[in-house]
Amino acid sequence: MDNERKEPISLGKTDSSHSSDSFENNQPYGRDPYSRPAFSDSDSVVVGPLKHSGLGIASFVLALISVVLIIVTIALGATFVSEVANDEAAQQRWAQVDPEDEAAVMEMMQESGFASLLVAGLAGIGAFGIAFIGLILGIIGAFSKNRRKVFSIIGLSLNALMLFAPILLFIIGIAQGFSGTV
Repeated sequence: MDNERKEPISLGKTDSSHSSDSFENNQPYGRDPYSRPAFSDSDSVVVGPLKHSGLGIASFVLALISVVLIIVTIALGATFVSEVANDEAAQQRWAQVDPEDEAAVMEMMQESGFASLLVAGLAGIGAFGIAFIGLILGIIGAFSKNRRKVFSIIGLSLNALMLFAPILLFIIGIAQGFSGTV
């Protein structure tokens, strides 16, 4: 019969040398599931391509929203200035208004398109707040493990620019005011 067999016949025991490759492919550290590095967690093993960080994508989207709000702020501010500058009757009324009389100043602002200036200010404040939230999300997304950091870094950069550029321009304006070059 089959007496020429060189391998011993095992009854009920599985030999590790004849195990299937599917077990080896499913385990990230080889055949023995207990042979992973001592100071690692099981989440640090990456199987497949990395996903983009959700917080990074959110940071990027908030940066884009902040940019749009800044554009709206500039457009509405320019609209207010052009309305006041091109209306000669309004300029004459502004010249007659006493700057100390707050009621007269408020009435003139209402007549000359104060709503666009108010919306511009609110959009600017909203852009600043959204950029701050986006900056925080970008920082968290940049330090997240096992995620791509592309959107986090782009969102972090844009939000930082949106936050620190107005502050830098404010400091430059104050410095020029003190030096008398304005």
